[in-house]
Amino acid sequence: MTLRLSHRTAIAYSMLTLAAFAAPALAQDAMMAADPMNDMMMANDTAAMGSPMMSEGGKTIMITIENVLTGQPFSPSVVESHTGDAAPLFKLGDKASDPLVPVAEGGNIGMYSVMAAMNKDSTIGDAQLAIHTLPGQTRVLYVHVDEKHPLIDGVWMLGNTNDGFSGFTGVDGFSLTAPMTIDVRGYDAGSEKNSEKKGFLGALGGGNERDPENGVITYHTGIRGDADAPKEWNWDVNGPVAHVTFAPIQ
Repeated sequence: MTLRLSHRTAIAYSMLTLAAFAAPALAQDAMMAADPMNDMMMANDTAAMGSPMMSEGGKTIMITIENVLTGQPFSPSVVESHTGDAAPLFKLGDKASDPLVPVAEGGNIGMYSVMAAMNKDSTIGDAQLAIHTLPGQTRVLYVHVDEKHPLIDGVWMLGNTNDGFSGFTGVDGFSLTAPMTIDVRGYDAGSEKNSEKKGFLGALGGGNERDPENGVITYHTGIRGDADAPKEWNWDVNGPVAHVTFAPIQ
């Protein structure tokens, strides 16, 4: 099975990050119309993509994502538990994967959704989706882990960037016995130049054309504010963009 993501879909998600920042209620309605896969996402703050393939002795981890920024909404998030030998969703210094690029450039998590539903080689234990998270908001997801699928990864777009994203990898949820909070930073996927120009940065309106960079994943250097993107979208690039708390609940 081959999934081809249309550029129109990526544009829709990028445009919606700005709409979400300005009008959350309208943005939720618009996101449902932008992609039929959102029927799953919008049913609640989080929705399972099929029954988790858990063995005996598994547990549920409550994950709380807190957006600590003032000028960057988060796109819909995808979080999954997986085996120890599965590739992480991202790694500093590596080229962004095919599923990660549409997340970083347009907030489109559809390819991850399909991959989790197919679950080749049973490397994924559970996968969850959550709607966008505006500045100052939190989102809660519940992910199942077990001895075979102990690790948890997650990703989402920094909505007012060309190809910025954030997330976490390799959190050992199966070993958790008490809540744990980590700070996560902003990353640059290296897939598109940070032009910050209207027509290339979807949150500005006027389209979301690509300007490929062919780079690798690095820490994001923030919004310069010397083109069309306002400086108010910037953040302390040496600090966190989100606090993420993992709490075992069973």
